[in-house]
Order: sequence, then structure tokens, then C-alpha cells
Amino acid sequence: HDDSAGHWRGKVAFQQAMGIEAQEGNAVAVNHARVFQGRGKALAAGTELRVREALLAANDSFFPTIKVNCPVQTAERSQRDFHSISILAGNYGPRVRYDALVAPVSPWRVVPGLAVSGFLMALPGGLLPLWGFHITPAFGTAANYFAAMGLGLAGGGALALRCRNRLSTPRMLAVGCFAAALALLLISIAAPPSGVWYQAFTLLMAGAAAGVMNTAVFESIGGAFERNPSGITMLAGTFFGAGSTLASFLIAQCFGDFPPARLIAVIALLPAALGIRFGQMRWAAPVAEPPEAPVLRDLRSVLAILFALLLFFQFASEWSIAGWLPVFLINRLGLSPATAVTLLGVYWLSLTLGRMAAGALLPRVRHGAMLAGSAFCALFGCIAVLYAAVTAGVVVGILFMGAGFSAIYPLAAERIATRFSYYHPGYFNGVFTFAMMGGVLAPFVLGHVATATGLRIVPFAAMVQSCAVVVLILMIRLGRKVSGR
Repeated sequence: HDDSAGHWRGKVAFQQAMGIEAQEGNAVAVNHARVFQGRGKALAAGTELRVREALLAANDSFFPTIKVNCPVQTAERSQRDFHSISILAGNYGPRVRYDALVAPVSPWRVVPGLAVSGFLMALPGGLLPLWGFHITPAFGTAANYFAAMGLGLAGGGALALRCRNRLSTPRMLAVGCFAAALALLLISIAAPPSGVWYQAFTLLMAGAAAGVMNTAVFESIGGAFERNPSGITMLAGTFFGAGSTLASFLIAQCFGDFPPARLIAVIALLPAALGIRFGQMRWAAPVAEPPEAPVLRDLRSVLAILFALLLFFQFASEWSIAGWLPVFLINRLGLSPATAVTLLGVYWLSLTLGRMAAGALLPRVRHGAMLAGSAFCALFGCIAVLYAAVTAGVVVGILFMGAGFSAIYPLAAERIATRFSYYHPGYFNGVFTFAMMGGVLAPFVLGHVATATGLRIVPFAAMVQSCAVVVLILMIRLGRKVSGR
């Protein structure tokens, strides 16, 4: 009996040991299966990345491409491949999330957000006649509206930067679009007898929405910018100008038989629809940003500071005209508000088409000749607008101004392509916001100066700012020859 009991206990112990060994074997097998599955996903992601890069490169080739920084781009691609190989080998090393291996979104899906931003930023030029400032020349009060928009632009950009880790990029774009729709609804009921503070608040909201949109777009176009800096910059400028052109032509219709409040409320449906579209999008944005030290080294260089000043004065010259052109034409030539705002749309249209044409001519025309021609066109256009006695002369001057100002942006885009060896969305958004602050501060200062001198100061200021831009471009070209970069 004792032998039987011992045999039974031994048998049970043997079975338990075999069961434990089987469980351990199953656990090991499951672990190996998960490892191989993860390696397979990483390999598939790497293959998908190559395919999407090829498609995006073909997509970006619509605009002229300038090959620059080839060693830097090769090093960055090798670093990305190293992360892929390390994951396949099981050496995870630095913390890289899986979505960092997925190609960024196509810029064509993102840059329409800049059209919304351009639409909002172009509103003050058309709203001033709509709010009666061509009748009551309170230029100082009107100038404060530009300051309100500038504060909103800076505040919206700062808020978006703080929330970028909590919101995905598509949701941030959707929030910007819905904020733009809300701002337009508020603007639709801002006509007199609404108070000055309420009108300033509506433009503050419009600037904040534009700041959110700019930040979200810069968060999305990093990969495309590294492949084709000049092309992406031109694409962004084209959409921004298209939005500004659309805003002017639509505001011009508010002086007709259609009620302005109802028309602006209907216009608010456009960014709302785009916001719904952005909200339905899904893409994986790269989470790894370049190290800050090289970016700060680039941005703190003298040439980078000159480049930021160039964009500041360029936006200042363009927006000095865009902010005060309708009121100036009404006061000087007695044009109707609808005609004056329509000519503002012609100005934005010539500026946008000129940028596209200049971008196409950039590889074929000497940059010095293009710079000299743009300076001549800008100065001649300002003089024509200042001294023309008929509407036809003003139209010619507006077309020359658009052609002159438009050539500066492609030249600046080419400088972007060779200036920065890294793309950091936060710092690039800061440079762009600084440039746009020039676009709102210039009409703000000119409005207060015009209280004492009249609006004839506006074309003179645009000429001075254009000369400053030409000098800065020459200094940047000289600095690149000296530094060899």
C-alpha cells in the first residue's frame, strides 16, 4: 500500500512538472511569435515608407525643386533606417514610436489650412470700408484693429504650441477651421452700430484662428519640406495668397444688394466644411524632432537673422498696401467701396499669380536680374498708385506692385532651401509668425501716422520697405558667398 501511494505521488509530481514545462514552453513560443510579428510590422512599415516617399516625391515635383543639403538629408535617412534595423534586430535603443516609421501626410491635404489663414488675415483691408472708415477718417481707431489681429495671431500660435502634444494634427486643423467659422459669424454682426471694442474682438478671434492654423500646418509638412524646401514654400504661399484673394472678392460683394451679415455668415460655412473634412482625416505625424542644438545654431546665425528681417519687411510692404488700399482709393479718387475692395482682390490675385510665375522662372533667369526687375516694378507701381489720376492708371500700378512684390517670395524660398539644415516646426512657425507680425504692425503704425499726414504715407512706406528688402537680399547673398553656405 505504501509503495502504491508513493508511486501515485511520484506520478502526480511528474505530471505537474511536465505541465509547468509545457506552460513555460508555450509562453516562450508566444513571446517569439510576438517578436516576429513586431519585426514583420516594422519591415512592412519600412517598405510602406519607401513607397509613400516615392509617391510624395512625385507629388512634390509639381513645383520646382532645388537639390540642397544632400549630405544632411542622406544622414537623416540613414538615421531613420538605423532605427528600423535596430527594431528588426530587437535592439530598441532610443525611444522611437511606431508611427515615426510612417510617412508624413501629403502636403496637398494640409496646405488648404493656409488658405483659411490667408482669408482671415486679408479681412481688415475689406472690412474698413464696410465699417464706414472711408466716411469717418478715424485712422487711429482702424489701426488698432490690426494690432488686435496681431495679438490674436501670436496668442493663437502660442496656444496651439502648448496643445500640440494633447491634440493630433488633424484635430488641431479642425479646431482652427471651426474657430475661423466662429470668427466669421461674429464679424457678420460687427457692422455699425456695433461698438469699436466688439469689432476689435472679432478680429482678435480671427487672428487667433489663423495662428492655430499656421501652427498645425507647420507641424504637418516637416517631411515634405525636407524633400523639397522651395517647392513646399511656394505651395504654401500660393494657397495663402489664394485665400486672401478670395476674401477680398467676397467682401466686395457685401456692398451690393445682398445683406452683408447674411453673406458673411454663408462664407463661414466654407471653413466649417473644411474643418469637418480635417476632422475625418487620419494620419501618423512624425513624433521625433531634430535636436535643438543644430536648429538653434542655424537660427542664431547672422544670415538667419537677416532672413527673418527680410520676411518681416516683405510682409510689411505687402500688407501696408493690402490694409489701406481700399480706403486710400476711395479718399483719393472717389471710387465706390465695392470697386475699391475689388481692386484689392486684383492686387492679391496679381501677387499670387506673380509668385507662381516667378517660381517657374527662378531656375531659368539670373537671380540678380529678377531682383532688379522686381524692385523696379514695385517702385513704379507705388508711384503709379500715388499719382495716377484715373482708375486705369491705378490698375496698372496695382499690377506692377503685385509683380514686384511677388518675385521676392520665390527668392526668399530659395534662401530657405539652403539656409537651414534641419526642419523644426516650432522654430519655423516662430519665424513665419514674426514675418506676419510685420504684416500687421506696418498698417498699425501707418494708420496712426496717417492721422496726422494722411494716407499718402502708405505708398511711400511701401517703397521704403521694398528698398529695405532688396538691401537685405543683397546682404544675404554676400553673406552666403563669404560663409560658403
